[in-house]
Amino acid sequence: MKRLEDELLRYAESDMYPFHMPGHKRRGNALFKTDITEIDGFDNLHDPHSLLLREMQAAARFYGTKETSILVNGSTCGILAAISAAVRKGGRILIPRSAHISVYHAAYLRDLTLSYIGEEPGKEEPDAVVLTSPSYEGCVSDIRSWAEYTKKRGIPLIVDEAHGAHFSRHPYFPESAISLGADLVIQSTHKTLPAMTQTALLHNVTGRVPSERVRKFLKIYESSSPSYVLMSSVTAAWHALMDNGSAYFDEYAAYLRDLRSGLAGLSNLRLAGGAEAVLAEGELPPYPCGTRLDPGKILIMGSGSLDGCGLGALLRTKYHIEPEMMTKDSVLLMTSAADTEEGFRRLLSALFEIDADEASGSGPAPYPASSEKIPVPETAMRLADAYDAETVDVPLTGAEGMVSADFVIVYPPDVPLIIPGEVYTAELARRIGTLPGVQGVSPAGTVRCVNSLVNPI
Repeated sequence: MKRLEDELLRYAESDMYPFHMPGHKRRGNALFKTDITEIDGFDNLHDPHSLLLREMQAAARFYGTKETSILVNGSTCGILAAISAAVRKGGRILIPRSAHISVYHAAYLRDLTLSYIGEEPGKEEPDAVVLTSPSYEGCVSDIRSWAEYTKKRGIPLIVDEAHGAHFSRHPYFPESAISLGADLVIQSTHKTLPAMTQTALLHNVTGRVPSERVRKFLKIYESSSPSYVLMSSVTAAWHALMDNGSAYFDEYAAYLRDLRSGLAGLSNLRLAGGAEAVLAEGELPPYPCGTRLDPGKILIMGSGSLDGCGLGALLRTKYHIEPEMMTKDSVLLMTSAADTEEGFRRLLSALFEIDADEASGSGPAPYPASSEKIPVPETAMRLADAYDAETVDVPLTGAEGMVSADFVIVYPPDVPLIIPGEVYTAELARRIGTLPGVQGVSPAGTVRCVNSLVNPI
């Protein structure tokens, strides 16, 4: 079959003059050469009949789904569309508190009620379950059990598998939710596959949620001018898996086994999950998951005298290794099959050199206090009502008893600490004030709250 990437390159080398968008007219750097619009022969993502349709049909056969859609607005777009398609307006969804912010945005847009996994079950059953697996740190949920739960109730299971696009590609990695009973699965191809930023896939696995509804909401949440450069990046990634996936992941798995085995020997720093990527109790935040960790996520806990921020700074400045995320407690390093043996060697050498320098007898730090569960705040208003309310800016230190009118988010990984409609406690305000990378707190230290003088609560 014709491949999008090949057709774009062929067109770029032709003498066709572009009296159409985009405005750069294919002049400039190499990327511009293949950046076109919906011209003859290149199909339309929102109404595909030829080239793009065949590409997505090939992807569905490869992944074993009813339908697979290309996304150029990231997994965020897929999560919004999946929840909107699966749940009636005003319905209820069951989610982990640690769900990505896009899940909460979908709840706002569809005026959904949220129930949280781990809370006392209410009288009302959910209309869908939405899971995040793996988590940002690589913690994998028990999808099979959740699939049994949803099937008994006749409701859809949606899995945000943004960080698991490489799952099921090799026995060393966990199985994908696609093969474990989920109905809708969203994957970010750019996170762990060789694809460009902002690219993703939405898999309608079972057809329990009608494809027509999924497509309808994709038209709402996805750009009407999708980038052909991004789309060709997605298709090239899955063609690479189809053509040479076994060799690709055999090498990646071998590199990771060696790396994790070596890092398990650290004396002062500590590798989460150890060589086998099996979690110890309390080792990571209490997500609703099993003990399995994605072995491709390298999470290093700081030592008694060197915290995660200090470790990350050392890796950046002295060893020229750029981590994915640094927190007070740990450093997260993301890997993929595109990593090189030399890159893994550099990381191993750097961490052992730092580990040796930390040989002061302090030993590994205790498991981080941040893994303690933050209680879900009391809800005083519906999310949608509070997000639309008239607001007032309040100092974080004086927000106790106030109703939040905004999301306060830890970024990365884009997980809310409080959502609109929930009530600030003194302890929550204190905890927020101690965390780096928080969005929703102004530079002046204020948070947005519902103005109770204007809005009835």
